[in-house]
Amino acid sequence: MIFAGLRIALVGPLPPPAGGMANQTAQLARKLREDGAHVQLLAVNGPHLPPWLARIRYLRAALRLPVHLWRLWRTANTVDLFHIMANSGWSWHLQAAPALWIASLKGKPALLNYRGGEAAVFFARAPRLVAFSLRRASAIVVPSAYLAGVFEQYGHTAHIVPNVLDLQRFTRATSAAPRAPVADGPCILVARHLEALYDNASAVRAFAIVREAFPAARLVLAGGGPQRAALARLARSLGVLDAVRFAGPVDNAAMPALYQASDVVLNPSLADNMPNSVLEALACGVPVVSTNVGGIPALLQDGVTALLVPPGDPAAMAQAILSLLRDPPRTQALVDAGLAHAATFGWPDIAPRLAAHYRRIRAAPRPGAYTRCVARWLFPLHEWIKGHHSARLLRRLERSQWWSTEQLQEWQLARLRALLRHAGEHVPYYRALFARSGFDPEQVRQLADLSRLPLLRKVDIASARDSFKSARAVGLRPFATGGSSGEPLQFFLGRRRVSHDIAAKWRATRWWGVDIGDREAVLWGSPIELHAQDRVRRVRDALLRTTLLPAFAMSPDRLDGYVRQLRSWRPRMLFGYPSALCRIASHASARDLPLDGLGVKVAFVTAERLYDEQRAQIAAAFGCAVANGYGGRDAGFIAHECPEGGMHITAEDIIVEIVDGQGQPLPPGATGDIVVTHLATQDYPFIRYATGDVGALGTEPCACGRGLPLLQKIEGRSTDFLTAVDGTAMHGLALVYIVRELPQVRSFKIIQESLLRTRVLLVCLPRLDAATRTAIVTGFQARLGAQVDIAIDEVDEIAAEASGKYRYVVSAVTQAGSP
Repeated sequence: MIFAGLRIALVGPLPPPAGGMANQTAQLARKLREDGAHVQLLAVNGPHLPPWLARIRYLRAALRLPVHLWRLWRTANTVDLFHIMANSGWSWHLQAAPALWIASLKGKPALLNYRGGEAAVFFARAPRLVAFSLRRASAIVVPSAYLAGVFEQYGHTAHIVPNVLDLQRFTRATSAAPRAPVADGPCILVARHLEALYDNASAVRAFAIVREAFPAARLVLAGGGPQRAALARLARSLGVLDAVRFAGPVDNAAMPALYQASDVVLNPSLADNMPNSVLEALACGVPVVSTNVGGIPALLQDGVTALLVPPGDPAAMAQAILSLLRDPPRTQALVDAGLAHAATFGWPDIAPRLAAHYRRIRAAPRPGAYTRCVARWLFPLHEWIKGHHSARLLRRLERSQWWSTEQLQEWQLARLRALLRHAGEHVPYYRALFARSGFDPEQVRQLADLSRLPLLRKVDIASARDSFKSARAVGLRPFATGGSSGEPLQFFLGRRRVSHDIAAKWRATRWWGVDIGDREAVLWGSPIELHAQDRVRRVRDALLRTTLLPAFAMSPDRLDGYVRQLRSWRPRMLFGYPSALCRIASHASARDLPLDGLGVKVAFVTAERLYDEQRAQIAAAFGCAVANGYGGRDAGFIAHECPEGGMHITAEDIIVEIVDGQGQPLPPGATGDIVVTHLATQDYPFIRYATGDVGALGTEPCACGRGLPLLQKIEGRSTDFLTAVDGTAMHGLALVYIVRELPQVRSFKIIQESLLRTRVLLVCLPRLDAATRTAIVTGFQARLGAQVDIAIDEVDEIAAEASGKYRYVVSAVTQAGSP
């Protein structure tokens, strides 16, 4: 069962009286329990008061509030999360907002389930006051795209989880056949409360017009409310009171029979979101006429699943009803489409989406005071001093990750056109390329137009490195790749690009319930990190609670030290090469030193291909989840794994293409070369950059609900460990860094044939001089051992492996305990 064992406090109204939100609360509780959850129902419309007291609106609320607060406070001690049903107006301030605050004070995640067609008006009245409590929610879900848009307008991310329809109760009558022409006596049903918002007066006026054509027609108003007397007077004045039945409040269990006895359901509302009554009518096989307000156009397709009319227009309502009564084939088509549409709102479709949000908010960071200080103040200050805008970008990325595919593609297209215009005007390489190929950035109308440009390869940048610099570049700094494809690359990055990559990594970190400021152990090997640890960097790392463990020289003695450090440091997250983490895991296991009780929540791995056996070994050794990351200094932070297993592309900043041998895009699911366009690289553009890796785009969305596209698989980088004469195991990059920085080296391969012989294949232009050869030999022997024979062979080309993959470090030496 999908919710087995989960303890949920469900806060919301319950019948009586029956209503959309009350019915949803009761139904949700029932469905969650059927699927194994332990649900504590906290009814906001209880306790029941004497009738005379319950009629005094504000006094009623004032008397119920203390009881509501006490029940919330007590229940918070016994549940895993809160699910809070919310609406606009006083119910927000007196019922939903207190629940959010108490959940926050008690450290419990809270899912806010907001509904109500008047949300836009409610926000507009007091946006800051509403946001003050809204920020306490761990996540916000709404039943429609309309409401999601309202929240987005005010800077809040809301996820769509539609209302649940009980398809076992709301179903077409078993005797139902295709609708026959109505000779007389059609029944029109309005199933909304008798309140001004639902404009039952227009329904009565529309019915009066219908009755002129169908004298035996009947109108049923199913609902209670303060307008009943006024509506009766209106019906009397129109001469139709004898044909109008006020059914009063109808229990939800009795509604299916009422729908099935009707010929048309009319929804005359002036403001609406996702009315249950409309979906219930569709599920019962009844055609619907509705006003086109609020979220209705997103819920119903005019002329396909229902007929939509303007609000407050009785004549249009009557005309739509008459068209259904007079045209049975058209009516039957609407009924069939409505039945199919209603079927998508069943619990089997909604439950997984709700479960994903429950998992997400339970895994979300709930940091201690120090981590909050680092994440909210110290690290953003550090970034601001460096001229980075990563904190601001993070806030935007955490909203945009939930955009739809269409929204993301529109955003990508706008940024792509801006990048291409800038490159054509200010970057010498692209100015010449566009002129030579006749490419006009202004003619880019869709993302597919990007394929009109040639691929950018490492050799193109290496041969014209400075011509990629924009005339308007800000804060350019030199960088180099690790040479994981066998072709090291030197290039430049500006502060804008670095800011975007930091924000993307930060966002992915938070997916796993950890944040900057949590204790972190980093197993890495870049000279940038290892050789530049000056006092300022050491102070920064200490403040951010990051400790660096060099992944190059991993001798048994050093591994002993690493294990001691980890057991003492007790990091909340790990970051490093999967092969390095496996080396530590193997070493700790051989020494019978368990690492699975340190409190590590997640191990972030990158820079190498992650194999299934490595994932299993790391997870078992450290007792944590393993999150794969894919990217590089050149291509950027391309993709990262979420807790649901999806490898999400940073689509706001990066366009990923999978191309064939001719550079033409392949469809999702097809394997080909990975090509990226980084949209934040105006200072030094990477447009259609061939990463040298192979992969495929995903074909299905991720269960987490994020709109970010997926990488289905990644083939490519693989790194071996090397073994020194004294038995020290070291990461292959220890030798890569010796050759990759040499300007004449175009590609390389390092082959450790035995403990006493290592061969280095180099493609060089110009050829190496004696001094450089000596420097390479000296550097290799310093790491492998002075007695090791280093053979340097300059070749014209380095062939790939038989599998087609490129291994830039190969060791034939068997290592004890190696992964």
